[in-house]
Formats: sequence, C-alpha cells, structure tokens
Amino acid sequence: MKKDTQLLIEIEHYRSLLNDAAKNTPLISEEMIDYSQKLDQLLNEYDDLVYKSIIYQ
Repeated sequence: MKKDTQLLIEIEHYRSLLNDAAKNTPLISEEMIDYSQKLDQLLNEYDDLVYKSIIYQ
C-alpha cells in the first residue's frame, strides 16, 4: 500500500476515534489530547508527503 493511502486511512481512523470520544469525554482529558496529538502528527506527515511530491515532480 502506498504511504499516502496508508496515512489517509490512519487519519480517518483517528478522526473517527476523536469524534466518537468527544461525545462522552471531556475535551481536556488525556484520551482526547492523545487522539488529537496523534491526528496532528499524521496530518503533518501527510502534508509533508504531499508537499515533497509537488516539489520533486
């Protein structure tokens, strides 16, 4: 599987976890912060990957 596709799958997974947890969990809980940080990390990785693919074309 291509790296960009794998990242998009993981991004959607953590976005879903974050949204589901937000229904019953305080936004400042450790669980929410962990999901949010992981989602941020994945989004940054995806952004870097896309940016590099544009630069090196």
